[in-house]
Amino acid sequence: MAALFAGTRAISLGQGALSLEDALREARAANARLPIPALDLAIARQRSYESLAERWLKVAIEGDFVYAPANGYDPVLSNLGEARLQAVIRQPIYSGGALRAATERAAANVEAATAKYRIAEKDLELEVRSRFGEILAAEAEAAARREGMERLASYLTSLGSRKAAGQGLAADILKTDVRRALEQSALSDAEQRRDQARIALNDALGREPGGTLQLVAPSDDFPRPEAGSTWEGAPEIAVAQAEARSAQAELSLVQADRRPHLFANADAGFWSSDTTHLHAAFWDRLGRNAGYSLSLVLAWPVWDAGLTRARITSAQLGVEQTGRKLEVQRRDARLQWEQARAAVRHLADQIGILSRVAPDARDSYLEAESRYRGGAATALEVLDAYTASVDAVVSLQAAIGRYRVAQAVLLRWSNP
Repeated sequence: MAALFAGTRAISLGQGALSLEDALREARAANARLPIPALDLAIARQRSYESLAERWLKVAIEGDFVYAPANGYDPVLSNLGEARLQAVIRQPIYSGGALRAATERAAANVEAATAKYRIAEKDLELEVRSRFGEILAAEAEAAARREGMERLASYLTSLGSRKAAGQGLAADILKTDVRRALEQSALSDAEQRRDQARIALNDALGREPGGTLQLVAPSDDFPRPEAGSTWEGAPEIAVAQAEARSAQAELSLVQADRRPHLFANADAGFWSSDTTHLHAAFWDRLGRNAGYSLSLVLAWPVWDAGLTRARITSAQLGVEQTGRKLEVQRRDARLQWEQARAAVRHLADQIGILSRVAPDARDSYLEAESRYRGGAATALEVLDAYTASVDAVVSLQAAIGRYRVAQAVLLRWSNP
């Protein structure tokens, strides 16, 4: 088995070999799906800036030119048209809490977008770690089966020589041929799983899916889960918490519609009437009509046929819904984390057991083959010992692969 590990590492450590850390960095830089939540986060931040800007005064240049010819509208009403050019300042004084609620909602949406981006990052990391482990496990299984088939071929050659010498070994040769065919099928299955994982990993890395990959196997250290890790900081929970705060801010925003709103306006500039007669007197009058005005605008909804009440009820239901979603998300995160933690713990135990068994199983096969050559064992015993030796190594590599995937899931649902 030591020779098998050495062979696997020699294959993995070729020129341009990719470590797990390198794969994670490359995936973060080149993956096609990651920029989408990044843009969502950028949009949420800009909307947060927008909500903050709504709380401060605004300055604008406003103007109009209205031409109303004589013998048309009543000149008392139309003033025969008007001309206006003003600098206008508007400042909200009291909005019933609407501006503050809008700011809180925007801040909660930024937090939700940040957590969703972290979810996308963690999902990508899970994909890379899982496919990376699957490739290594499938390649190690394929190497183990190739090595076993070489031993089986050597054993089959020995049987052929003895048959040629006149011994009745046709049944033993037939059994060995069947065993070799089964191994070839299992080898093909392992190579298929390796190629499927390689294609998926290439896609996650932003590479051509059909391209080749050389991987650096991580260390053979398989620790049990750390006692200090926890699921409380999973980004899904952060998203649910932010959405609950956003729903509460939305409720405050709708409730503010029932309260009075007060705005202060100020303007300064030119405002004159009678644009029908555009002569020197008009321009003189326009220059004399420079001035300013100050105003307070009050708006207080009194009756709206139940519109505001329906909006408030809807917002209250939204608050209740997000609260329930938060509880569901906490339970789901805890479930995923506990299952992955248990899997890592048990697989670490399995790896320890199989690491001790695999060399013994190989020695048992060599001993059975030696006894068969001496006439003290049957072909069935040899094939059983062979199957046990290969299965032990394959089971070990499968456990290592599952351990790496379970560890990736555990990291996915642990604190950021």
